[in-house]
Amino acid sequence: ALDGVDNMIGVHVMTTIKTGVIAYHNKETQTGRSNFTITIKGNGGHASMPQLSNDAIVAASYFVTELQTVISRRIDPFDMGTVTIGSFDGAGSFNAIQDKVLLKGDVRMMKETTRKVIRDQVKQIAKGVGVTFGVEVIVDYDDNYPVLFNSENLTHFVVDSLKDQNISEVNNIVDLGPQNPSEDFSYYGQVVPSTFFYIGAQPEDGGNYPHHSPLFKMNEKSILIAAKAVATVTINYLFFNKKM
Repeated sequence: ALDGVDNMIGVHVMTTIKTGVIAYHNKETQTGRSNFTITIKGNGGHASMPQLSNDAIVAASYFVTELQTVISRRIDPFDMGTVTIGSFDGAGSFNAIQDKVLLKGDVRMMKETTRKVIRDQVKQIAKGVGVTFGVEVIVDYDDNYPVLFNSENLTHFVVDSLKDQNISEVNNIVDLGPQNPSEDFSYYGQVVPSTFFYIGAQPEDGGNYPHHSPLFKMNEKSILIAAKAVATVTINYLFFNKKM
């Protein structure tokens, strides 16, 4: 779909930024993401006779605990990474030893090299848990969203275009710094030089209502600002016949 496309420019409203502010960042800007599912299979049984069983919950608990060492002991302290277990499914009754546990995890990073380190460590710990507890551990690991990388040249062009235009509703243009969430716009940057910038959309009451939440609320004035910003950049890009 990007055959013949030279560059990609994207924009996103942000309720964490005051309305009237446009923000940007160079190079690594939003985290990459991976997801994984871990299935741990043991032998179920009765709580009064644990010696006849192989408790999947104990093995899964050990895996979750060991996972915390990936960031603290395997990642360079100057790099960014997170590993989260968002679901631990081993539901049963109070007196039954479970034979299977399903874990779901989320990984974020700001460098693709960090992605590999985390992936390798998750799989290594899973293998070790299998050996230690004599359980079967199945790892389904999905590397999905890339790190969002903003082209320096294209980003500078966007910022200069917006500053030169002096849009009346815009009172500041700032470097926002790297952002924690992941973004599927990052796929474009894998193919052509791209940049992704942000439009402040904080409600007038100053509240910060999280994106993707049922409580989400934004200042709709930001829509006009976004339209003017995108139009400004697009016209300048075409007028100067820029190719970054």
